[in-house]
Amino acid sequence: PSSLLVEVPSLADFNKAWAELTDWLALLDHVIKTQIVTVGDPEEISDMLVKQKATLQDLERRHSQLEELITAAQNLKNKTSNHEARIIITERIEKIQSQWEEVYSHLQARNQQLQEMLKDSNQWVEAKLEAEKVVGKAKAKLEAWKDISYTVDALKKQNTDLKQFVKELRQLQINVDVANELARKLLRDYPADDTRKVELMTDSINASWAGVNKR
Repeated sequence: PSSLLVEVPSLADFNKAWAELTDWLALLDHVIKTQIVTVGDPEEISDMLVKQKATLQDLERRHSQLEELITAAQNLKNKTSNHEARIIITERIEKIQSQWEEVYSHLQARNQQLQEMLKDSNQWVEAKLEAEKVVGKAKAKLEAWKDISYTVDALKKQNTDLKQFVKELRQLQINVDVANELARKLLRDYPADDTRKVELMTDSINASWAGVNKR
């Protein structure tokens, strides 16, 4: 209230410093919650972790502002006997301390999540490359069989080769299954981030693999 500002002039300075810090914390919290990354892209996730570290350092640097505000609040409360002013000061300090802890907690949680995502994405990328190699190998073998020879010996050999190939496919299926399982984990654990890359690449591998098995 304006009457309080007349009675307790230092309250205006306190309110200004409080509003600036609380606005900055609100903006920071919004950024933390809305900065999404591409799941399955280790480079992008690593870049975000670097940014997060800088943000955390910035937050820790600004902790002195919070401490100064708490000290100013205590001095104001000691100097004024106005009950309403003392209540306002106490409420604002409690609110900004709670806001600070919340933002710090969100930042730490996101940092932990990104580190987990980086580990999971690296594992998926490795498994995806293996699965793509397997699919490519199988497709190349099928292409080599395009020119069919109808002599008895050639047909016998192709029949033997086919049986061997079917055995190989069962073994190679494991690589595709591992990639799929790791993709499912990424989609399940990080739905708030951009999962389109994982979805598209998984669909592409599975479609190619299904084509190999149909032939």
